[in-house]
Amino acid sequence: MDERARRVGRNEALFRTINEEIEKLEQASPFPQEDLVIVCECGDLRCEERFSVPVPGYEDVRADPALFFVLPGHEKPDVEDVVDRAEAYFVVRKRAGDPARIAEATDPRS
Repeated sequence: MDERARRVGRNEALFRTINEEIEKLEQASPFPQEDLVIVCECGDLRCEERFSVPVPGYEDVRADPALFFVLPGHEKPDVEDVVDRAEAYFVVRKRAGDPARIAEATDPRS
């Protein structure tokens, strides 16, 4: 795998970890919301964009370590495929091989 693909994988894993912390804070709130405001999990460290995801949908995606949330246009076609489209975001799946291995190795729920 080239260095760019590794860097993208590490960046996406970092954003996924941040979103997991956001979810933990929301779960601990005395007033939990129906939607979770998360950061885009694209591979660009400069991306700071946020969007809302229904909590059940967030949990469904988190059940598979190869799935990530990104804004439309932020997907990386060389390492992932769009598997679901919502109005505000896409769900992408890391391709088999190194991208999927990095996603699995960095999964905070494993």
